[in-house]
Amino acid sequence: MNSVRTFRATAAALGFALVLTGCGQKPGVHVDGGTGGGAAPLAGGETGDGVTDDGFTDDGFADADGDGLDDTSGESFDSSGGAVVDDGSAGGDPASDPGAGGGGTTDGGGSTDGGGSGGAGGTTGGGSTDGTSGGGGGGGGGTREVTGTDRTGVTDDKITLAIHAPVTGAAPLPSTSFEKARDMYWRWITEAKGETVLGRKKVEVLFKDDKYDPNSARQACRELEAKAFLTVGGGGTDQIQACGQFAQVAKTPYFSAGVTEKGLGGNPWYFASSMTYRQQGVLLGSYVAKNFSGKKVAAIVTDTPNFDDAVQGWDQGRKQAGLQNYYKTLRHPKSDTSWYSAFAQDLKNAGVEVLYINTSPVDYIRFAQQASQQGFRPQFVGVGVTMGLNPVLQSGCDAVDGGVFFSPFPGLDKVDSLDPEFNKAAAKFGLPNDDLSLALWGIARQQHELFKRYEKTFGKDLTREDFRALTEAQGSLKTTIFPEVGYSQQNHFGGKQVHVLKADCATERHKTLATFVSGF
Repeated sequence: MNSVRTFRATAAALGFALVLTGCGQKPGVHVDGGTGGGAAPLAGGETGDGVTDDGFTDDGFADADGDGLDDTSGESFDSSGGAVVDDGSAGGDPASDPGAGGGGTTDGGGSTDGGGSGGAGGTTGGGSTDGTSGGGGGGGGGTREVTGTDRTGVTDDKITLAIHAPVTGAAPLPSTSFEKARDMYWRWITEAKGETVLGRKKVEVLFKDDKYDPNSARQACRELEAKAFLTVGGGGTDQIQACGQFAQVAKTPYFSAGVTEKGLGGNPWYFASSMTYRQQGVLLGSYVAKNFSGKKVAAIVTDTPNFDDAVQGWDQGRKQAGLQNYYKTLRHPKSDTSWYSAFAQDLKNAGVEVLYINTSPVDYIRFAQQASQQGFRPQFVGVGVTMGLNPVLQSGCDAVDGGVFFSPFPGLDKVDSLDPEFNKAAAKFGLPNDDLSLALWGIARQQHELFKRYEKTFGKDLTREDFRALTEAQGSLKTTIFPEVGYSQQNHFGGKQVHVLKADCATERHKTLATFVSGF
């Protein structure tokens, strides 16, 4: 690669590999608020976000303060942005369902059963999650009695799921792979293999654009959660946090890749599907200490409260690992780009050789390009999921070549050995088999395994309350793509492992250094 490529919007908002974008409609997929074509004229008093100027949503939902909660419910978010507070005026308890628990934090370092020089030597877990889910409609077959009553999104022949992600707004993600491949896994199971999911022959996927804005995300999630059994957060820490909090009000199971823990701890309805930033930070400290011993290290992290726990985890990890030659942690503002040049010069003058960076993809790429022009070419390292996506290389090479990042899914070079059905499904349906498609496949495998365990426990009568209770009782959940997770009533930040990827600009792909790693 002989020149710095023009930055492209494809990498501008790669907030999370599970983002599903789209316009139009695919089999088994319904899209609300897509980006296709021009918008229709709005009625008087509407702003286009589903909320009228008088503070009521189009269906009469009162939300003058824009927090996504009904202003007449007596509920609000606490001052720290944490769990929902009920003043008692509406009655009820967001966590009063059977077996409700919390989402406490964990140290995240994991056991030291992996590792190795250069990131190699991680342990491998997770067997196949194939197998039928049985036939017929709802009802019967389990060992425990169903006690829940909320069957939203469940019919005799279909289960409806939902995903929100940024398609428009400050950081859109115009990825055709997400649009085309979002239901590939479920089509493979139901159409190609002829299996059912809890006796249902179809899994439908709803999608809504959250506009890369927390208030819009809450509104999008309110609408999705009225139709779908569970919701997945696609991208953007602030949006995931907002919808995760709202899921506690709606009492809807909510999953996302691990991001911030702030505002999500203690929420019985939120589940992190991979290690959080804080947990990964602990692990990254030990990785850097082992693989870059003696080199001068520093960090750049976005200056937002939602990344404070990422810094705390990193500080904990590097200190525990005995990392000695540490310069400092720089926090950059979100409002300007003047820090690119200033930080690059500071770190260059200090002789920094290894740099942990946790920021948006656009800032990562532009900083790397600016730093390279100033003669500063550090070894980049970081947590997942954003920087380990191949579109980052299509926009950022050669400046980001060799960067090592954790990820909840492996590189494409390891797919056939871990889950050969992925490429078979892509070929059968004529769909992309890139890393964005793999991310969607991985999260769907995780959800499918939970559905299988639910059927063994409760039978085919699927309720939100019982599914939530079953999920938090899973001390170990292993699948073919995503690393192991494990939950309890006290801990919904269940990530236990990561994959380790390295950027290769020669192929514009990330190569896999290690899979299913829990320690170094």
